[in-house]
Amino acid sequence: MNNNNVITPEMLRSAKWLDAGDFRSFNHRSRMMQMGFGIDDWDGSPIIGILNTWSDINPCHHHFKDRVEDVKRGVLQSGGLPLEIPCMSLFESINKPSPLLYRNLLAMEVEELLRSYPIDGAILMGGCDKTTPGLMLGAISVQIPAIFIPAGPMLRGNYRGETLGSGSDAFKSWDEYRVGNICDRELEGICGGLARSAGTCMTMGTASTMTSIVDAMGMCIPGASSIPAVDTNHNRMCSKAGKRIVEMVWEDLTPGKILTKKSFVNGIVTAMALGGSTNSIIHIIAMARRAECNISMDDFDRISRDIPVIANIRPSGDLYLMEDFYYAGGIHGMMNRLRSFLHLDEMTVVGETIGNVIQNAEVYNNDIIRKLDDQYIKKGLLPY
Repeated sequence: MNNNNVITPEMLRSAKWLDAGDFRSFNHRSRMMQMGFGIDDWDGSPIIGILNTWSDINPCHHHFKDRVEDVKRGVLQSGGLPLEIPCMSLFESINKPSPLLYRNLLAMEVEELLRSYPIDGAILMGGCDKTTPGLMLGAISVQIPAIFIPAGPMLRGNYRGETLGSGSDAFKSWDEYRVGNICDRELEGICGGLARSAGTCMTMGTASTMTSIVDAMGMCIPGASSIPAVDTNHNRMCSKAGKRIVEMVWEDLTPGKILTKKSFVNGIVTAMALGGSTNSIIHIIAMARRAECNISMDDFDRISRDIPVIANIRPSGDLYLMEDFYYAGGIHGMMNRLRSFLHLDEMTVVGETIGNVIQNAEVYNNDIIRKLDDQYIKKGLLPY
């Protein structure tokens, strides 16, 4: 337990359900014991709701079935009680007519789950395009301590020794098939090589754009958005998030103390430098309005005139993918090169400013993460 506690055990939100000394509290305790918990499991301990968007039909989150155990381990090590709560799983490539139709439904589900149960802090497990803003919107509304865990990108695609990128090479290959340049057997091989592991698209699509933005805004364990889904560093990050969320409960470090207009500006700067998805515009504005921060298209337009694209990642880039970006230094290496454009005093979930978090970050490949005087593209997401 943190020595500088703001919250005491009696002040825990869960205590209103379980320790109120009335009949309803008695009944709630009985139901907790029905699940095999003893009074010592929750008495004076934060209850952490792990909102998990895993499902059998979402390959982006397929590893979350295992990663939730890493989160639980971290929570238990810090003296909290972890409770996994499944919520709506949105998968960009299969949900019809569009997962965007269900983003706000996920946001409402997250908000009501957090409000209606005795939860003191939340872990938000997502990553596929619309799940990131959906989870964030719900958590912003409730304003209890929360950490977002990004699913992480899948491994590079591969077919016959050629690197493939999800999305972009899918369109290219299908066109080659339609004009007769590749046969059915080759198409099947490409189909199996495009997506080789659990995780989100390894191109800089909406998934990695949004997780990188949330990371830059301070709502992830720092650097989490760059870690490939199946890298064991992802397991350790999940455990660290579980440990940290318990500390955040005692510190009363809520999203409102992290998400300011300046932190949203940091997110936009990051999106521009990544050459990220234009879908981020609607999601950032939605999250900003939920957080009561005044962010509009004017901010995107203004920032885009100053921030170059320095990340050479497909589809804006010509060669590299998210796995390469991680090896090159990841989000922190890139942000350290953007220091002059960032609000460095903004807080993160680990209780440090973003400036402190990135100050020692290095870049290991200057072709993947360019220097400011060697820009990949001289302007960002939006045209003049």
